[in-house]
Amino acid sequence: MKKIGAVPWKSVGSFLAIASAAGCVVTSIWLSTEFIMDPKSVAWMNRYLPDDAQIPISAWDDPKSLKEVQADLRKAGLYAGEVVRVETVKQGKPKQIDILMPVFRPQADQDDRLVELRAYRLVKNSTARKPEALQFVNQIEVREMREDFVTEPLVRARAMNPSSDRELPFTNVQRLEDRAPQNGIWLNVNGKLQQGDSSIAYGQVIYYNPITTAMSAMLSWTSPDGELPTWQAVPKGRPAEFVVNQTVGLEPDFQVYQLRSVKRKNIPFQLQPISLSQPAIANGAFTDALFLARSGLWSNASEYLKSVKRRVGSAWTPAAQAQMDLIDRHAKVTKTQADQPWANVSQQILANLLDGRWERAAQVMEKSSIDHPEVLDVLKYDPGRVQKRINAALQFNPSRSEVQMWGALRMATQQGKPNAIAWLKNQPLDSSARRAQTLKMINQLDAMTFGNLMPADEPAKTSQNKKI
Repeated sequence: MKKIGAVPWKSVGSFLAIASAAGCVVTSIWLSTEFIMDPKSVAWMNRYLPDDAQIPISAWDDPKSLKEVQADLRKAGLYAGEVVRVETVKQGKPKQIDILMPVFRPQADQDDRLVELRAYRLVKNSTARKPEALQFVNQIEVREMREDFVTEPLVRARAMNPSSDRELPFTNVQRLEDRAPQNGIWLNVNGKLQQGDSSIAYGQVIYYNPITTAMSAMLSWTSPDGELPTWQAVPKGRPAEFVVNQTVGLEPDFQVYQLRSVKRKNIPFQLQPISLSQPAIANGAFTDALFLARSGLWSNASEYLKSVKRRVGSAWTPAAQAQMDLIDRHAKVTKTQADQPWANVSQQILANLLDGRWERAAQVMEKSSIDHPEVLDVLKYDPGRVQKRINAALQFNPSRSEVQMWGALRMATQQGKPNAIAWLKNQPLDSSARRAQTLKMINQLDAMTFGNLMPADEPAKTSQNKKI
């Protein structure tokens, strides 16, 4: 603890005056106490104190040269990584330069591990030996990430089994500059987990405020495709948005976060996810569109929302547009996949099913009977992505015969012909021709071998009758 005598009382007086001028007695008392007990905790106030009342550097840790800092780290078995230089210009003040320093611990048989981030301020010093030195102002311990969090998107997609809770290290530090908000410094600390021939990227977004020297971890993220997250361009007046790609295979999955203000000291904002669970406007069709989106029928949801936007006119809100943009981002992927030619017929059919193109998928199936075994494997070993779309489509319109066909075929591959025919007979009849065609295809499937039958959820039934 610092002794009161180590701090010039002129600085204390100036500090109290500034605190009192803020008009908040409680805040003034708290800041003054912090100043007296530990001047380093309020070092940022030097920017507002007059020159003759600056808190002297000797009131806390002595400044050191970069070589001295590096030597201290080596003694502790650590080393400094590539630093990030931060320049802040404020009217009427000299340019302020901060140095953000990642600190690593060497590892003998693997990548070195990031253990903390430090912030130093470049200061003038009266000693000739080091006229310019680094003044320590803040640090944040980097907590490593659990493997089960990193692999969660793959587990959710049933692409792998649950992982352990072991901790995975961060090995890189990058500054996020492209389209980043201009209210501070954004860093991305990250690492990679090797899974077979591919790597899962993971990391944390850390924010540094050069005015208050506050530093905080704002968001943890993971990307099965190994893609680093980015800030994206947004229309004027809309909160900054940060995008994480969690896509697995042909199933798109983007998490988008908006920078929102919150009542919090030092860092008055946070990254909040755009959710599709609650509609941004009270509208039945809007609610239906979000249900379709959550079920993976992104293109159908996108078309619904375009219609809603035209109808509501001025009642359309920025929050509604943000939800629509998120849905459109997914729809763009599923549309592109369905439109592109595939060498493998089963992949062509799967891409069409994931985009809700039931009739087109049926046409591809009919034209390629030679590839039926491969197509059947797609249905038999479907981890649920096709089934959830079938359920959603039939919930909106139980009579859609082309959807019924895929529901029956999937059931036949997993539960056999009798169950599939029994389920089909309980569905509303829309087209006698399609029903006959479906029964014919089920009989064809019965001639093939389906081993290791797995249970499948039956499509939901409802009295609603909406076309998608």
